[in-house]
Amino acid sequence: MTIAVDKNSYFVANNNNEYIYVFDKENLSDLLDKRMKCIYYKNCDYVDINLTDYDINCLKKASIEDKDYDVLEKKEYKIGIIIPNCNYEHTLNKCLNSILNQTYKNYEIVFVDDASTDNSVAIATQLLGKQHKVIQLQQKRLNGGARNEAYLHLSDDIDYVYYIDSDDWLYDKFSLEKINNKLQKYPDVLFVGMMKCKNGIIEKSYTPEYKDKYQAIEGWSGSCGKVIKKELAIRQDCLYNEGTLKEDKNQHCRICINMKSFEILKDGIYVWNQDNLKSVTTIRTKNILWNTSTIRHYADTMQLFLEQKGKDIKVDKILKKRVDRAKKEMLNGGDKQW
Repeated sequence: MTIAVDKNSYFVANNNNEYIYVFDKENLSDLLDKRMKCIYYKNCDYVDINLTDYDINCLKKASIEDKDYDVLEKKEYKIGIIIPNCNYEHTLNKCLNSILNQTYKNYEIVFVDDASTDNSVAIATQLLGKQHKVIQLQQKRLNGGARNEAYLHLSDDIDYVYYIDSDDWLYDKFSLEKINNKLQKYPDVLFVGMMKCKNGIIEKSYTPEYKDKYQAIEGWSGSCGKVIKKELAIRQDCLYNEGTLKEDKNQHCRICINMKSFEILKDGIYVWNQDNLKSVTTIRTKNILWNTSTIRHYADTMQLFLEQKGKDIKVDKILKKRVDRAKKEMLNGGDKQW
């Protein structure tokens, strides 16, 4: 029997079959991303693809009649995209269309409107149709509450959750495709690169460089910088604080503390819209809620520190620093972000 194998299988073959080494000088990640053909010569009885870097293992029958025998297969994880919104009708078209126009189609959008008084719900309903979900909150719960509510409406077959704010958008039509390629190891968390749009100019804003979970805990805490395994995101001890701004900071810590594995995608996946003049981060010095949320954030961070104290000395030190910073920010009037 003639079997075509890749470099991860070639050296473990120990029977009397004839093995043909494929891929040669090709980069395995390129093969995965581009779905390149894996056999370039000879007819084989079977193709044994064992990409250990991506947790892929398939043995396919190879014949001329089987038109798909020479295409690399990969897992397509279903991504639940959660979008909280309040009165951002002016940005919804760009946000939602950046998702709907993705090359990767295995996703579900859960749009949660946080008691808007504009036409946001009508716009979202028209664009998303029946394939996705539009939820209307009657009582304002802010972004944290909206995301927590979204968890209750995710379909049972969702594998991962990703958060997109309704005034932002995905960088290009390949963003979700790149995310899925990096999910092949099935990590608890995938940290992704970020872009920002300021004065109409888009440039790189954040590149994750974490070597372990401790660096991740200390890192940038924005929700849109993480794709999270659903079963981790919806844990009771990983939910968002509700009724407050800055809700993503402690959720980030909880996710990183509880994750067992993570991967990094350095590409810019998401565009943070800093040109939105209605954003709470833009008008924070004029927003009473921003100042009161700073007080609440100090209390929430202290609570997290006390909950975790004694479990991991490294985590204790990191959370103590966050408590000190939150206190300093609160005493300084709460008008600055970390």
